[in-house]
Amino acid sequence: MEEVTDTMFTGVTLPFDVSELITAATELLGLIGPFVLLAISFVVVPKLVRLIKGALGNGGKN
Repeated sequence: MEEVTDTMFTGVTLPFDVSELITAATELLGLIGPFVLLAISFVVVPKLVRLIKGALGNGGKN
């Protein structure tokens, strides 16, 4: 297997630094986060409703 050395990346520059990368990731999470929470709620809420109805007895049926 070939050994990775520092000379492999000599002269490589990126158009951004670490703080810009973290800022961009945080902003992206801020945009996408509400949609992810909404998607998770469609999975979790029905399970919670079943759990509560089951805890109340008769599965919530009269």
